[in-house]
Amino acid sequence: MALRASLAGLLAFILALVVELAVLGLLDIDSVWLLAVGIAPPVEELAKRLAMQWLGAGWAMTGLAFGVIEAGLKLAEWRGPGVAGAIASLLQHWAYGRFAEQRGLGLAIGLHMGFNLLVLLGDLALGDAGFWLAPVGAALLLWVSFWEKHLDRGVDLGRGPP
Repeated sequence: MALRASLAGLLAFILALVVELAVLGLLDIDSVWLLAVGIAPPVEELAKRLAMQWLGAGWAMTGLAFGVIEAGLKLAEWRGPGVAGAIASLLQHWAYGRFAEQRGLGLAIGLHMGFNLLVLLGDLALGDAGFWLAPVGAALLLWVSFWEKHLDRGVDLGRGPP
């Protein structure tokens, strides 16, 4: 199951990257706000769903694998913001997978859009000093995803959506 989820995360990452680059190329714009809030969240979450369905992987583990890949790329910038972004990517994509599994894809997309918006607003307000907002917010998202009562219902976190 871990191998399928890892492959699904990799496939989703590649699919999302190709679609995001194509959309940005077609729109001929360079807006981090549009990409981070309007394009990336639905594209990434839909790519995860497609990849996990193709490979028979579970939401949470596919999200975690996607987050590991994104985190690895952010670690290339081995400074405070790069490390903070890597931690945030890992935690937030795991949380989105858990929320999609528990409450549906729409909630995961909405949380992803809202999270990215809040991080951009925090960056605008605090500048580089606010680099800690993303990992703290992502940790809070993941904590809430575990706080759900779904654990009492015996949900298998390794399986796909119902």
